[in-house]
Amino acid sequence: MDIAEDLSDEDFTSNPFHSFLYTNLPPNSSMSLSDEDIWYCKQNGYYRIPATLPNALVERLNQVTDHHIQTMREPILWEKTKARTPADIRRLSKILARDPVYMEAATQPLILDALESLLGPNIELLTNKHNHLMVRPPGSAAVPWHTGEEIYDPVLFTALIYLEESTIENGCIRIVPGSHQRPFRGAKRYPGEFRAQALYHRALPLPMPRGGILLFDDRLYHGSDANRTDHSRRSMTLAYRAHDAHDVFKDDPEKILVRGERIYTGHPHSLAEK
Repeated sequence: MDIAEDLSDEDFTSNPFHSFLYTNLPPNSSMSLSDEDIWYCKQNGYYRIPATLPNALVERLNQVTDHHIQTMREPILWEKTKARTPADIRRLSKILARDPVYMEAATQPLILDALESLLGPNIELLTNKHNHLMVRPPGSAAVPWHTGEEIYDPVLFTALIYLEESTIENGCIRIVPGSHQRPFRGAKRYPGEFRAQALYHRALPLPMPRGGILLFDDRLYHGSDANRTDHSRRSMTLAYRAHDAHDVFKDDPEKILVRGERIYTGHPHSLAEK
C-alpha cells in the first residue's frame, strides 16, 4: 500500500500527530527503540526520534550558523544565482570541523541511543559523507530525487538535525518508504522537475519540528521540494555507520568513533597460513 497516495499535503500540515509526538526529555533519558520501532524502521527505512534537542543547544547551533553565514566562511555551496551574498548560501560544508557545537549535537545521547538500536553498539560518524548544514534560504531550489548508497552497500544511516522547523511549504524532506529494499539498482539520481518525477507520487513528506531528529537508511530514495516561504529551513546532515569488525586498519581519520569500541574479529595477522 502506498501511504502517500492516501494522504494529501493538507493532511500532514493539519495532523496533530506532529505537535504531540516530540518532547524535550530530561537529561540521561534513554531513546532506545522498541522491538516494534526497529521492525518499522527496517521495513520502511526511517525513524523520527520522538524528542527534540535541548532548546539551549539549538540556540547555540543557530548562533554559530548565523556567524558562518554572515562571514561567508568557506567551504560553501551556493544557490544557482549570480549573486554571492549570505542570502545565496545553500549549504555550509564540513561542519564538524567548523565549531565544537556541531560535534556536540552529533553526539547527543538521544541520537546515539536510537542509532545503537539500529547499528549495534559500535558506531562511527563519517566526515567524508554528508557532514554539512543545509541552509535552504527563501526560494531555495529543490533537492533532486536521489539515493545516497547502492542497495548492496553497507548500511549507512543519515541523521537530519533540524535547527528550524521543516514544513511542506519550506521544502521538507520526502522519502519513498521501503525503497531501501528495492530488488533492482535503478538510477542514483533523478534530475529534472521535482514534482514531475514518479517518485514524487510514491513519497511521504516528513515535516519536522525545530530541534527534531530524523534518521533514515541512506539507500532510500529521497529529495525535497523548493522553499516557497520567506524563511530559511536549516538542518544538519550527518552520516553514521556500524564499525566494521573486519577492518584491519582502525585509525581512519575520516571515521570518528562516537560510541563503543573498534574491535577486530578477522583472522589474526600474526598466524602464518597453514
